[in-house]
Amino acid sequence: MKKRALRLRKSDIRNSFLGFTLLECLLALFLLSIICLLFSASVKNATIVTNHIKSDRQKEWHIFVIQLENELKNCRYENTQANKMILRNKKNNKPVWIEHKLGKIIKVENGGYHPLLIGIRQAIFIEEDKAVVIKVTFENNLSVTAKWIITQEHEYE
Repeated sequence: MKKRALRLRKSDIRNSFLGFTLLECLLALFLLSIICLLFSASVKNATIVTNHIKSDRQKEWHIFVIQLENELKNCRYENTQANKMILRNKKNNKPVWIEHKLGKIIKVENGGYHPLLIGIRQAIFIEEDKAVVIKVTFENNLSVTAKWIITQEHEYE
């Protein structure tokens, strides 16, 4: 009887040190390869999404330029500062300005403001010859430039 009990103990010890089976190893390798494929696909998609966001920012910029042109139709140009362009409304002769403030380009008129473009890191307004150059850098480092030509109807008399 003692020998039998001893044998059971040896077999228990032997069974507790068994390694992985071939099937378990193949399953682990299969899961690891799926995780690697998903990771590489997500890295590739990150570049595609970044390019898509940049193209969206360019569309926003073009819409902003068109909207700015329409907003400034009824204004006369006065002067330019580093972060703003000062105008005067032709109808009521009140001041209007377009400025960069808190990551937005806004139009301020009659005490209220209207955001024209958001998500901006830097905007600079520069007066050159008979034009105002607006240089904008978005938060995603996309830099764009627009030039608003001051015509005779926009000039302050």
